[in-house]
Amino acid sequence: MNILKEQIKLSVAYPGWRSAIKKLKSNKNKKIFLFGTPMHGNLGDHAIAIQEQYFFEDFFPDYEYFEILMSMYHTQKKIIKNTVTPEDLVVISGGGWMGNLWIHNECVIREIVQNYPNNKIIILPQTIYYTSDELGEKEYRITNEILKKHSNLHIFVRERKSYNFIKQKFEFTGNSDVYLVPDMVLYGKNIITKGKCTGHEKVINVCIREDCESEQENIDDFYEKIKQNYNIRKVSTVIKSPVVLRKRIGELQKSWETFANAEITITDRLHAMLFSVLNGTPCIVLNNKTGKVFGVADWLDDTNMIVRANSLSEVLEKLKRTTIWEHKKYDREKLLNYFEKMAEVIRKD
Repeated sequence: MNILKEQIKLSVAYPGWRSAIKKLKSNKNKKIFLFGTPMHGNLGDHAIAIQEQYFFEDFFPDYEYFEILMSMYHTQKKIIKNTVTPEDLVVISGGGWMGNLWIHNECVIREIVQNYPNNKIIILPQTIYYTSDELGEKEYRITNEILKKHSNLHIFVRERKSYNFIKQKFEFTGNSDVYLVPDMVLYGKNIITKGKCTGHEKVINVCIREDCESEQENIDDFYEKIKQNYNIRKVSTVIKSPVVLRKRIGELQKSWETFANAEITITDRLHAMLFSVLNGTPCIVLNNKTGKVFGVADWLDDTNMIVRANSLSEVLEKLKRTTIWEHKKYDREKLLNYFEKMAEVIRKD
């Protein structure tokens, strides 16, 4: 870990971090520490972080809320640890980084669980994925050995595949347990939604990932074929530069407007799917390596806005068969009871 590099990143993304640390050190109230929130350009992770903030503000107004950006954690972990009291809640941000695909983040989870043995620890809705090889088995065993020693660890996961894996493979002690709930972005507060779902462009948003989670082949060939018959717009939920904290909501709103202003979205990115549906735009979805896209899509089946495809060629077939894509306003009330139950688990002594 290059601490100097992390300090520079922190100063760029959050110039006021020193004041935040000073406020944290002087605060004597019950606190919620949300660890591991992003500064990088993945807007899906930023959408998770802002919904986590809304969730705690709504359900835990009696706690002081402190967001600990990942770089703040790496550079200030000793100071932060010295401010945490046993009555504080230690919370790890949700996302898709449990497992060995993003091992540097998995190591953060291990470290936090080890360093806060006397606190209730909450891992917000995650996807867990270990590769089916010797390395994946090795990393799983390391994590299991660490997590099973904590007696008050509560892991929320956002799809059944992760839930079943943890239930079958992880050992829990004391009050620790695992729970199945929606992705935090489906808390859905203050996300731009269309009123009458009209006025979108006659354009198809295409958002296909090209990283270690991708399962798609012949992507260039797909783009050539789809452009022959459709007006497409390549979009992404990842921007090139780090997201300055005070500009987080603005960057998210720009992305939401892009997904709202299209006829349909084609994607294998989880939060491109959610940004679309939450803003009233139907979506053809492909799965990714960890299975999280189809897994989280299960929460949205009753919206009738999700069409699953198993390959890019199948996407083209589904486009041919459907000429009108219905836009609908998303109803966030349908999943709110899951977040209410999550709050009950977190608050329970």
